[in-house]
Amino acid sequence: MARFSGLLCLLLVLGSSPAYAHAPIPGIKGFYVGLLHPFSTPSQALALLGLGLLLGQFTAEKVRWQLGSFLICCLFAVILGTAELAVDNALFAVALGACTLAALLPGKAFVLALTLSGAGGLLIGCASIPDAGPAVDRVITMAGSTVGANLGLLYIWGASHFLQNRFTAPWVNIGFRVAAAWVGAVSLLMLALGYASSTQMT
Repeated sequence: MARFSGLLCLLLVLGSSPAYAHAPIPGIKGFYVGLLHPFSTPSQALALLGLGLLLGQFTAEKVRWQLGSFLICCLFAVILGTAELAVDNALFAVALGACTLAALLPGKAFVLALTLSGAGGLLIGCASIPDAGPAVDRVITMAGSTVGANLGLLYIWGASHFLQNRFTAPWVNIGFRVAAAWVGAVSLLMLALGYASSTQMT
């Protein structure tokens, strides 16, 4: 049995294909690549999820300012950006900050939530700058990234806001705070790993 398991593992290793950090999706290109880009890395996905959980605690009247801050900062970074920057650790920090507020001060600290929304939009915009290439292709891809990031945040906020207003039992709000704490814990671990790897490289 041990020999069979070893042979099976060897066959799996020999039959594996190269792994890519940013592998293209077959049949998807241009605008749609950009549309999916904000969810293609853990840092961007965690930042969007953390911000969505945070904004879901605010009323619709207040959250429009935070969504607007995210959109404006994202557009600013995309328009003025010239190259993709290494912003993973900063995005993990935004996710951690957003989740901490969502877990400890739900629906409060409006100005801080507004600041985190703007920072998240700015960083995701910086991470959405494609590599050098034809100008038209880059603009189309960046437009897709901007739409994808803002729609993603809007949908996460909308789902969170709807569920908390539709189901008013106390445990629902507690469940969202626990979810925010878990996402924050994952973000903290990823941030620690990022700093550890950067320290080893230096």
